[in-house]
Amino acid sequence: MRGSGFRLRVSAFGRVWRTLVLILGLLMFVPATLSSAVPGMWRVLLGLVVLFCLAGLRILWGPVVVVGPKGLRIQRNWPLRRDFLWYRILSIDVIPGFWHLEIELNSGERVTLPAVDDLERLYHLMEQHRSALDA
Repeated sequence: MRGSGFRLRVSAFGRVWRTLVLILGLLMFVPATLSSAVPGMWRVLLGLVVLFCLAGLRILWGPVVVVGPKGLRIQRNWPLRRDFLWYRILSIDVIPGFWHLEIELNSGERVTLPAVDDLERLYHLMEQHRSALDA
């Protein structure tokens, strides 16, 4: 799905700090994973840690909400994602105080979107796509 992506709302210091910790984890565990001196079971576990570090970097720097022409994609825990077509979204609410968006689906289900950097732009893009269905 091509569209406008929105990253998690994290301070610059927090984003850099978490990135450094994840990169440090990669620098520590990648050589151990590739080393033949480490037993096989430990290499598998270290390989999982490497994959978790890579997934953490993707979640931290990649978009968690994508607004496209066909619908809305939520990728809170990459690689898991959930797609909503625009005609399935009944309403979009802003939760004051927390500054999250909550969407209500035609089925009655309510889904809270993760906190993103540019909440106002996300809301306007979503409303623009939803209102285009009525035209």
